[in-house]
Amino acid sequence: MRQDFIKAFHKANETISTETAGGFETALRRKLDVFRSKEDGSVIILGLYMFICMLIIGGMAVDTMYAEERRTRIQYTTDRALLAAASMSQTLQAQEIFNDYFAKAGLPGLAPDATVIQGLNSRTVSADYRPDSVPKVETFFMSESFRELLQQGRPSGVNELSTGASGVATDGVDQVEISLVLDVSGSMRSRSSSGATKLQDLKDASKEFIDTLLLNQPNDDTYSISIVPYSTQVNAGQNLLSKYNISNEHNYSHCVDFEGADFNTAALSTQDELQRTAHFAPWSTDYRRKPVNWKRRPCPPIAERAILPLSGDIDELKNYVDDFVAEGNTSTDVGLKWGAALLDPTAQQVVTSLIQDGDVDNKFEGRPFSYTEENVLKVIVVMSDGHNTSQYYMEPEVSGGLPNPADNMSDVWYYTDSYGRDRYAIYNENRGGSYKYMYTDRESTRGRWRSAPPNGSRQMSYVELYDHATVRYVAKYLMRPAGHDYNYWKYGTYGSVNSGIKDARMASICAAAKQNDVLIFTIGFEVTDSNAAKLSSCASTAGHFFRVEGVEISEAFASIAAQLHRLRLER
Repeated sequence: MRQDFIKAFHKANETISTETAGGFETALRRKLDVFRSKEDGSVIILGLYMFICMLIIGGMAVDTMYAEERRTRIQYTTDRALLAAASMSQTLQAQEIFNDYFAKAGLPGLAPDATVIQGLNSRTVSADYRPDSVPKVETFFMSESFRELLQQGRPSGVNELSTGASGVATDGVDQVEISLVLDVSGSMRSRSSSGATKLQDLKDASKEFIDTLLLNQPNDDTYSISIVPYSTQVNAGQNLLSKYNISNEHNYSHCVDFEGADFNTAALSTQDELQRTAHFAPWSTDYRRKPVNWKRRPCPPIAERAILPLSGDIDELKNYVDDFVAEGNTSTDVGLKWGAALLDPTAQQVVTSLIQDGDVDNKFEGRPFSYTEENVLKVIVVMSDGHNTSQYYMEPEVSGGLPNPADNMSDVWYYTDSYGRDRYAIYNENRGGSYKYMYTDRESTRGRWRSAPPNGSRQMSYVELYDHATVRYVAKYLMRPAGHDYNYWKYGTYGSVNSGIKDARMASICAAAKQNDVLIFTIGFEVTDSNAAKLSSCASTAGHFFRVEGVEISEAFASIAAQLHRLRLER
């Protein structure tokens, strides 16, 4: 081992001696060429430059994100302060409100300057910063001092970012047209989770809604409220319906049998003829009711169920709601049709005529406004506690609407005896012989046949007959004993619109109203999931649908009133 080391040492000495002898300069040049040709370490330099670039870009993002977060907080606080300061009921100074809001938001000293423009019936507050007072955030990565660390020569950086905000809020006399479409069907008699009847809960909630809007309105014509109670049908009321081209079979009641196409538009023509709903009682349990109770009619012929058009009178509206009585099936589609029609500009001449009659206050002249009228909001609030159910109508041959007056006369003759009791004679032309009139003096399936109607009797029109007796009574106690087709008179004289068709019609009228930018709120009062979905779809958005139980209905109406009374925020 020792000998090997000695040999290596001597060999190295010989090499050095040779290089020295051959020239040290040549050897050094060779070593430098080798070093220059190697690329080890160049990636490190590239990576260093990339890291510096990433640091600059990432730092700019951090600075910007921090400034934006600050600006958002300032804008949000400004918006809230604007809403509070612009209220017509506000008694504090606007700048005082702004200073307080910013202090409580953890932004003391950063409140903008508030400017108030007070009109006779309006208040506008704007907020902005003077050029020398705009809030700023100091930067780090974008600043000049940080740039000096990265480059030589004159630095070029951004030392601060602006985080100011601005806005305008107005509490003014923007006019709001409202249709309250309220369910007063028979199911509203049932108890809610509050312990009261659903109808009582509705009355309480509706009256609170009326108070919230009308007691705090900046001007007495800001809000016009129409109330549309609905059940099997909607009683428009005699005077309101007289403003339209309505068929004249009778004048007992005042409802309309709308066609499917009528639900594709919010407009209701005053020129095209509308079919008046027949005055009859179709329910299967009514065999002995005569005269017929109004509650068994599809169209309730009482003033308490008639539409109340365009009112701003708190007492009138609340007294009207107090008179509600729950009865009948559910036709939300018909209620919505009338609610939309009373917001449509085609009803302007109707309202003008009602003003002339003294039924509507003249301060509402010109309503319903055009859909394009500035600063006007049109709103439908519809409340239902269940799904659409059957709606009934009479067939033309017995409704009293055929062109030939003789065809509108029935085969029943009527008179009263000396005791004031009802007596009838029913004609059957198909019976053999000369005895074609069957006399009956009581609710019986039998009678006596005679050749002529009794002295002092008179032939009844179909309109008079069905005002006098129910469909079932006519079939069982008049027509069947006289040999007429019992099934026809029991089932064939009237028809119905089923719930599926009515659901489709409801969807159509909701869509038509929303196309005109009518804001629709819907309230499902203790409804099933299926009914909730239909009402939610009708609403302007899912957020405009309220599903409630018991006293929650008051909270829903209160929330809607608050939204309608809410200030309009502009940027």
